[in-house]
Amino acid sequence: MLILAICLGTVVLLGVIVWMGTHMVSHPDPNAGAIGGGVGAGLGMLDPGAARAREEVDDKKNQAEILPTPDDDDEHPRWKVDLHRGTVKIPRPPQ
Repeated sequence: MLILAICLGTVVLLGVIVWMGTHMVSHPDPNAGAIGGGVGAGLGMLDPGAARAREEVDDKKNQAEILPTPDDDDEHPRWKVDLHRGTVKIPRPPQ
């Protein structure tokens, strides 16, 4: 009897997951990402090492370099940053 209840619960759970997946695809909703985030958090409990690695990769994607902002009264020369070429030109101070 216990095996029958487990099989029935598994089939019902699989049906709900399939229904939620098709509903998210057929009816795009801005809040539908929260459901996927909840499923991802649940999977993170099963494999926490992979979840932390995924978070680290996402953090690296959002990481940026910090450059000093040029001020008018600053005594340092202004840097010319070319983001397309990935170069920084620092003018020499007058001697």
